Formats: sequence, structure tokens, C-alpha cells
Amino acid sequence: MNPKNMDNMTQREKFQLLNSEVRSFYEYCKEVGMSDDDMDVICRPLMNAVRRATIKRWRNIFLICAVFVTFGYIVSQTDSFQWNAAAVARLTLIKLLPFWNWTPLYYNKCIVERLPVQNFDSEPVSTNDCIACEAIQNIARISKTDHNEVLNHHLLRGAPVVVNDAYHDWATGEYNFTGLVSNDDRLRESVPCRILTNIRIGKQPMDLQEIVSRITESNIPSWFIHFQNCDLRAVKTFRVLAPRPYFLSPEIPPSHFNWLLLSKNYDTQRFKYLEFDIGLIIMSQLKGKNYIQLKPRMPCENICSPIKIELQQSETLVLSNSLWEFEYMPGKGENLAMITETDWVES
Repeated sequence: MNPKNMDNMTQREKFQLLNSEVRSFYEYCKEVGMSDDDMDVICRPLMNAVRRATIKRWRNIFLICAVFVTFGYIVSQTDSFQWNAAAVARLTLIKLLPFWNWTPLYYNKCIVERLPVQNFDSEPVSTNDCIACEAIQNIARISKTDHNEVLNHHLLRGAPVVVNDAYHDWATGEYNFTGLVSNDDRLRESVPCRILTNIRIGKQPMDLQEIVSRITESNIPSWFIHFQNCDLRAVKTFRVLAPRPYFLSPEIPPSHFNWLLLSKNYDTQRFKYLEFDIGLIIMSQLKGKNYIQLKPRMPCENICSPIKIELQQSETLVLSNSLWEFEYMPGKGENLAMITETDWVES
């Protein structure tokens, strides 16, 4: 091996030369009668050095990867990165629309549909369940209540109930929906899952910022809009409008979806249908009033009677909707209400 020529050799040539030298050394050891144990003793320092070099190399690779992962995680938590990543993702999805219509997936609550709890061969509600609602003709209005009264005296027998004093400050509180959205950058970009309005809809999908601009900048004298939030950020933010009622047990989980119902001078005689998941439904009338119609689900429509409720400001409607379909009609003037959906099984 000539050291003067080593600098001019490629990595492959160096490896081939080293391999040739090792083979020559091995053949020489065999010729002089050395055993495998003797060669193991001679080569042990070299093998240990190779092993330490390998461990050091992998340790350095691991440290470099750890540094990059840590740095990437820190950067990904910044508002600037998240905003730019969201912008790039939105532009990419828009570019994909001519080739793949992803909008049905966007509006679905889940990419993979949940299997219903009930037997596939049976109806969600049986005629035996209708016994719970056949004698319900009106809605009780209560105050200074607790979880036991709401649950055992009303919900467990299928009866909705109105609580008059869920929040004492509703009558004097200011609930500025447009201000709440306008002051939160990430909330403005949140896109509702379901929306219905008589206001002309612009871009699709319409985010909360677009909704606010339609409400504030249009000169429409009469309008209504309702929408469902399934974006976790929006769900959490809008909880400040109607915090958890005092009569709910801590064992009941927080709401997973919520709805906002807004209207101004919308004079109609037609009820608007809202489709909820089966569970605990709480409607908080923050401003004005709404008319509620609860219609028995099939096959109870001929056994139980529809119920109509006028929900006034500061009142809260609580129901388990396993037996009832929900419709509402805006009252005159300005109205604002929030509805929460919570996974809850009667037991």
C-alpha cells in the first residue's frame, strides 16, 4: 500500500485495497498455522475500535435527528408557521378540486361513519319507547333545581324541561357574536359544518369571517342564519357564550358540537329543522326568543303529541332527543341562541 497514492484513490478503490490487505493477512495467518482463537485475540482491538466507531456514528445520527425533531416541533407550534401551513393546505385543496371533489368529506363529521348502537334490523325507536312520551302534553318550567331533579324527574321519563335561572346575568349581558369572531384570528377562519341562511352565500365553504361580514355589511332588513360548529377551536371558544349550566353533573362530558342561531326581524311561519346526534341537547336563549317545536320520532308520531315551546331570553331548554326531532322558528326582533350537543346515554 503506497501512502502517496492514497489521496488520488476513490472511496471504492480504498475499500477494495483494504479488503485485499485483510484477505492477505488472513491467508498469511492460516499459512503459519494460527488458529481462529489466536486470530480473534489479534484482531480484537481492531474489532473493538470498529464497534466503538459504529456506536459513535449512530449516536451522532440519533442526536442530529433529535435536534431536528425538537426544532421542527418548536417551529410548528408558532402562530406564523400554523397560519402559513394552513394557507398552503387550503391553496393545495383548492387546486385539487378540478381533479378530486373533496368537499363531501369536508362537511362530514367523520371520514369513517360510526356504526349505530342499535341493531341494524330494528328502528332507532320502538313502539315500546313511545310510552315515555305519550302522556307529555306540555313542558315544565323550573328554577333553583339540581342534577337529580332535571335527570330523574324529567329526562329519564323522556320529558324535556325548561330551566328559568340557568344564568342570572343573561338579561343584562351583552353577547356580541360579531365582536367575538372579529377579535380571534383562528376563529375567523373556522368553517361551520352545516349552515342555512336566507343571506346570499358567497364563497364556498363559507368561514365565520365571511358570515360576520355578510351580517354586518349587508343592508338586508330581515335575515336568519344558523350553523353547526364541529371545529374544536370554535366549539371551545363559543362555550363562553353559554358556560356549563349549574345543574349538570360533573360526570356529563363537555359538548362535542354546538350550534348558533341568529336572526333579525325575520318574520316567518315556517319552522327550521336541525339534525342532532342522539344525546343530551341544551338550548340557551341568549337574546330575544325562539319558538321550538318537538315532534315525536317514528314510530311514535301517532302515539305522542308534538310540543311547542316559546323560549324566552335567559331560559334554557334541556332534553334527551332520542324520542324527539327538533325544529325552531325565529321570534321577531333580534335573537341569539346557542345549542350544545353532548354524548349522553340515559341510564
